[in-house]
Amino acid sequence: MSRRKNKHSIQFKLLGMVSGLMIAAFVIIMLTFNFLFTQYIESSANELLSLSSQNIGREPRDAEGNPLLDAGPRDNDPAFAVSVNRALIDENYAILFPAEFPVDIQQDTDSVNFVEGLEEQSIALEDVEQARLEWEDSLYYYTMVTDTENPDVTAVYFINMTDLYHLENRLNLLLIIVLVTVLVAALGITYFISLRIAKPMKSLAQFAQRIGEGRYETIDEEFADKESHELKQAMNETTDKLRQYDADQRTFFQNASHELRTPLQIIKNTAEGIQYDIIESEKGAEVIKKETDQLAHLVEDILYLSRLESKSPDRMTSQNDLRETLSYTAERYSRLFNEKNIQPEFDFSDKPVLYAYDEKDIERVIQNLVSNALRYADSRIRLTCKEQGDRIILGVYNDGAAISDKDLPHIFDRFYFGEKGVHGIGLSIVKAIVTSYGGRIEVSSNDSGTSFMIFLNKIS
Repeated sequence: MSRRKNKHSIQFKLLGMVSGLMIAAFVIIMLTFNFLFTQYIESSANELLSLSSQNIGREPRDAEGNPLLDAGPRDNDPAFAVSVNRALIDENYAILFPAEFPVDIQQDTDSVNFVEGLEEQSIALEDVEQARLEWEDSLYYYTMVTDTENPDVTAVYFINMTDLYHLENRLNLLLIIVLVTVLVAALGITYFISLRIAKPMKSLAQFAQRIGEGRYETIDEEFADKESHELKQAMNETTDKLRQYDADQRTFFQNASHELRTPLQIIKNTAEGIQYDIIESEKGAEVIKKETDQLAHLVEDILYLSRLESKSPDRMTSQNDLRETLSYTAERYSRLFNEKNIQPEFDFSDKPVLYAYDEKDIERVIQNLVSNALRYADSRIRLTCKEQGDRIILGVYNDGAAISDKDLPHIFDRFYFGEKGVHGIGLSIVKAIVTSYGGRIEVSSNDSGTSFMIFLNKIS
């Protein structure tokens, strides 16, 4: 059995997403800033050391060309005199000569602190270019060259980048403060936005729950957001449809139970009459058979209508010629046509009228319309099957009396009985089938007769 995942609210998810994105963005910014700043420090220091190291090993001489033994290394570019420190160091890390130019106390302190760092970290006094030393919260970049004439003496050029190092740390701290401030502000704004989103969602969820409980009241609450408003309207429309459907179902079951009860009562009474010799057996059997057939037909219609409304997937469609379906369906009523002395007329297209449908559905439609026409026709019944542009038109006409203005608006209602009606469900089945194919049915009735016209799109 799979474990149920914990569900989180919209507020929790939004706050988590915003905080995660902002933290990730600030981490990327800080890493990028530190990388670029470090690169700037290193490139600046290396450039200075590279230029300064070019003079290492050039001994200063007097006017006669003799070396000045008491002089330290010389930098030809005075621009670096205040940037680069110089020192001679023996093998015991003793400073032999801190600098040639007059320097302040800070520079001497830098020299002592730098050499102390070399000694404490046991850095070998050997040739090295552009190295890095961190010591007691100080940052140095340096270059060392061993004196070729005196291997025990090493010339060092170093630059103190501590101020920039501290500036980098202060900027990192400032970035963290900005991050925390912006994050708190963003989370506060996100929280109020999420409240605005979650509130209508909770109201609509409670509304949906009431619908599920069978309470079909619409919601009148106004929402500021367009999406929530549209969802509310859609749910209200659905509620109205469910309310109407529920009312129709109640009426349907009430009428169905009444229609079923009537033949059952007749069958029961007839059977009792036969039992007590009140009704002749042969006559009673005919009554029972007639009522049983009517009852079976009614039950079949109810079940068929129920399958249509449930959109059962058992429909098997194929492309057929509608003219053929209308023809052989009408032939089933040939005996009734002869009894009423009616010769059916066929107004069909010369070319096949092809359409994708389940033959049982269209047969059911034509059967109901033809049987309905036979009850009212005087002498003529006409069946129509034609193509008109992008539409297919099917029609059944009879020349009987006009449908009354009172009955005409309700002839497709379930269990509505017009004059000569059987059980009031046939035409409702016709409309349900036509609607299921995306078509529509219209009826017109006057003194010259009644026409039922069905309009279908060629592409079903």
